[in-house]
Amino acid sequence: METQSLILVVDDQPVGQMVLASLLEPEGYRLAFAANGPEALTQMQLMAPDLVLLDVMMPEMDGFEVCRRIRADPNLALIPVVMVTALDDQNSLIQGIEAGADDFVSKPFSRAELRTRIRTITRLNRFRTLLDEQRRAARSRAQLLWAIEHASDGYLLLDAHDQPQDGNSSGWNYLNLTGPPEATLLAPFLTLVQQHYRLEPADAWASWPQPTHASRYLVRSEGADTLWLQVKVFDRSDDGAEQRIVHLRDVTTQLVTQRNIWAFHGFVSHKLRTPLTTLVTGMSLLQRQSAELSSDSAMLVGLAYEGAQRLKAVVDGIFRYLETPLACDATTGALVADLPAVITTLAQDLGLSNVQLTTHLQSDTARLVLSMPTLELLVSELIENAHKFHPTNQPEVGVTLSQQENHVRIQVCDNGRTLTASQLRRFWEPYQQIDPDFTGQIQGLGLGLATIAQICWTVGGHCHVANHPEGPGICIVLAVPLSNPE
Repeated sequence: METQSLILVVDDQPVGQMVLASLLEPEGYRLAFAANGPEALTQMQLMAPDLVLLDVMMPEMDGFEVCRRIRADPNLALIPVVMVTALDDQNSLIQGIEAGADDFVSKPFSRAELRTRIRTITRLNRFRTLLDEQRRAARSRAQLLWAIEHASDGYLLLDAHDQPQDGNSSGWNYLNLTGPPEATLLAPFLTLVQQHYRLEPADAWASWPQPTHASRYLVRSEGADTLWLQVKVFDRSDDGAEQRIVHLRDVTTQLVTQRNIWAFHGFVSHKLRTPLTTLVTGMSLLQRQSAELSSDSAMLVGLAYEGAQRLKAVVDGIFRYLETPLACDATTGALVADLPAVITTLAQDLGLSNVQLTTHLQSDTARLVLSMPTLELLVSELIENAHKFHPTNQPEVGVTLSQQENHVRIQVCDNGRTLTASQLRRFWEPYQQIDPDFTGQIQGLGLGLATIAQICWTVGGHCHVANHPEGPGICIVLAVPLSNPE
């Protein structure tokens, strides 16, 4: 290792440089040369040699002064300096020591002695450098571990059996533990979290513990509030051992803020609806009388009426994102028996004539945990999306209602676009783009589907999306819990 060291030879005599070169080059050292003190200091800044062989007797700046300047420069101070001198008196040695020299070689020198000293010093310098690097790495690791231990995010290290082996305080707290459990109480990560949380969405968790681009959440209801933890997993290989790092982040505030945005959209749209309705009504009356107008005026009225209708459709869409009451008791939740009428009305309001409704409902008194406005929000978003994303805006929509033991299953299938695996994974995330080329001809998903997913997960329900098994289009399934299961 030391034979690859870079040595800077500082000597004002070319003969002295040649002698040292003939001595050191056969040993495999890399050599650089400087003819005076200033040149040596400049070269050291550029190349940071492993050792300096410094002649003492040089004009303008002698070796003692060069050594003092080396030791005064923080970037150079640790580089070993061996002074080559014809001076052998005690005062010169003391002066060299005070200047910071590591060793001395007297002229004329023994070739074997000089080689041995250089070999020893370069080896020690390599070990010192390695030790310094290890110390810096240890300090950096200690700082990182301290930061992780005091972070609000949770970090857990899982072994090949998915069992937590190590983690920070926040990670254990999220599992309702004060620290690593006893070996006899160890359990897989999923087993531990399912004691306190629901896994949402189910499709994303099906591939656990493999990393995924889809978002994974742990959801826990705490009275009127809901705790949301976003979960990310990273593979880690250490000495061939299969390990994973799990990152747990509390995103409750982020999601509440997102819902406040929906509430703001609803508030603004509510303030706009009354004057907008007046505008659309007035333009409609003008449109009916367009036959009495000139051709140019009739064209302008038609364009204005069409624009007003589009604006009203946008505002109506935003209005549906208004924050609505979610969890209800057994007397205020939507009646399951009212679902068919709600869906029929929504289809008519959206102008969809080809909607096939199939019902398998068992009870006239059962109620959902969702209010009727919330239920209308969910169903209308699904049916309207079937219309919006269909290539001709004339979809065939099949809605199937079925009642299970403790929930109602709402399935909406269409014959529109088929989605890629990546689009399906990110289906419930806000503002996902269906058009892979971003041409603007196909609208994005917006906030509606993200709203649906979070409402379902908040009340303990589930949602699932898949491509239609019998042709083009997709099928979306919502499982909404009953407030009074029979």
